[in-house]
Amino acid sequence: MNKTGLVLEGGGLRGVFTAGVIDCFLDKNIEFDYAIGVSAGSCNTFSYVGKQRGYIRSCMIQKDPFNAFWGVPQMVESHKFVDLDKIFYEYTEQYGFDYNDFIANPMEWEMVVSNIQTGLPEYLHTDDIERSRLIGKASCSMPGFTSPVEIDGQLYLDGGICDSIPVQRALDQGCDKLVVVLTRKKGNFSKINDAAMAIFRRIYSDYPLFVKALENRTKLYRDQVELAEQLEAEGKAIIIRPTLQEVSRLESDEEELLMSYYHGYTKAKEFIEQIRTYLSE
Repeated sequence: MNKTGLVLEGGGLRGVFTAGVIDCFLDKNIEFDYAIGVSAGSCNTFSYVGKQRGYIRSCMIQKDPFNAFWGVPQMVESHKFVDLDKIFYEYTEQYGFDYNDFIANPMEWEMVVSNIQTGLPEYLHTDDIERSRLIGKASCSMPGFTSPVEIDGQLYLDGGICDSIPVQRALDQGCDKLVVVLTRKKGNFSKINDAAMAIFRRIYSDYPLFVKALENRTKLYRDQVELAEQLEAEGKAIIIRPTLQEVSRLESDEEELLMSYYHGYTKAKEFIEQIRTYLSE
């Protein structure tokens, strides 16, 4: 029997494209046996598994800059350029996210985190609401912008550093049919520039294995895109990704974010019948 999997890339505010895809899947009742998210893809995993349509759109597209989880205005209150507590605690009240629905869904899911002590990815799951908040926060914690999140005595940051597009993990978990949602156009690749890398070496000097993972991320990302495209060519995966210019990682323009969200919804809608047939074969 086939096992179907949904793989959700991160990318900060580029995840608003994925939010559009997820909302389309929820509207069209597209279901998978397994989902794995990384960084912003973990936020979208919460939305998909919890069947909370529109939640991540509401989190990422803010009319009031003082209510946003990122940016200079909200720093007045939080003293952080990126405040992930808003996504996993405050916004859940504002926008009505129900963690009980998320936890109650029997669907198999995982979120990717990067262990800064080992420099390796870990794949976490829980049936506990408070622990799920911590896992999501750890998966999204951007190096240089947020502090590491401690879980069971280990320190974690953005899962995208050590496993940017966890296609191989989905295969290892037994999935033989994948839908992979990417947040970059075909041919666009993630890259940490030299200036940022110099800063990271200084900040994480006590964690040499994590620094090495940061140095290797560009190659890892390219390899993972190639694997996804190879699976697509073999009929083992469907890739949904932007064809318009993607937004920046910390985009603040409401119109640009809305355009990216609707682009994601529209692209997913184009694939719906193909996905239905593919998952049912």
